[in-house]
Amino acid sequence: MLILLLILIITLVSLIVLLWAGTVFFQGYFYTEPTPGIYWQAPVTAAVLTFGFAIWCFSVAFSSGASPTNIPINTIFSFVTKEDMMKRPAKNLWAIKADPKKTGADRDGETVAYVSEHLPDRLNTEKFQYKDPITNRPYQWQGVIALEIQPDPNDPAKMRFDLVETGTGRYRQFVSRDGWVIEEFETGPLGIPSKFRVGRFIWNILFNVGHFVAWFVCLWLVLRFQWPHALGFAVVLWLVTTLVILPMMLGYAGQVSESRRAPVTPGVALVSPRGQLL
Repeated sequence: MLILLLILIITLVSLIVLLWAGTVFFQGYFYTEPTPGIYWQAPVTAAVLTFGFAIWCFSVAFSSGASPTNIPINTIFSFVTKEDMMKRPAKNLWAIKADPKKTGADRDGETVAYVSEHLPDRLNTEKFQYKDPITNRPYQWQGVIALEIQPDPNDPAKMRFDLVETGTGRYRQFVSRDGWVIEEFETGPLGIPSKFRVGRFIWNILFNVGHFVAWFVCLWLVLRFQWPHALGFAVVLWLVTTLVILPMMLGYAGQVSESRRAPVTPGVALVSPRGQLL
């Protein structure tokens, strides 16, 4: 957390210097003279922008489930609206096939158990495939109408996902009662349920739009650029911070969130022969 605060302080100082120098240079070039209040306008603009970055970073740092690879409120080019239930595919999966002798809603027939196995990959990526532990055959999709997994390996309770219509040419999907989705690909089910989050989509749009608006308003109303120039510089500065600065800051905020959830190993007290703590 202290390093995150240090990054924000460095960002504040850097913005003051860059905005001060940039405003003097460009306003001296485009206009008769730079704005006379640059001595306070540049620090105020930098403070407003850094405050916005701080809100963004701390929203990630104190969110549940955030990590360097899972940032709930990310930049416009990187954010995702889906939330994964787990980081890795469920260890055990049960494929329920349709019984041809049954009709109606309850058509459950044979259940085949599969176990997730890690596939060796030259690029050292995390790839898994479900196989029958008895026959060692990979997942067979024919006739499967539902899937079951254990979201918590320590809890025997199973979660059911029923097959839904997705249209011709699209991958099959299995959906739970509360909206979690498991997708099925050529190699079998992904094994990681995901769900579309409307709130996550709205927050991502608000933060990214607010980031651009902050640049435009500060350049126009605080640093006194004419609005066409303020708009042009806002686009450039928004792109630079979105592509270069924010990914680094948000990635570290995700790391802070992950470290906050890490189990704390209790210290071991050393006791001397006389019963005193060392």
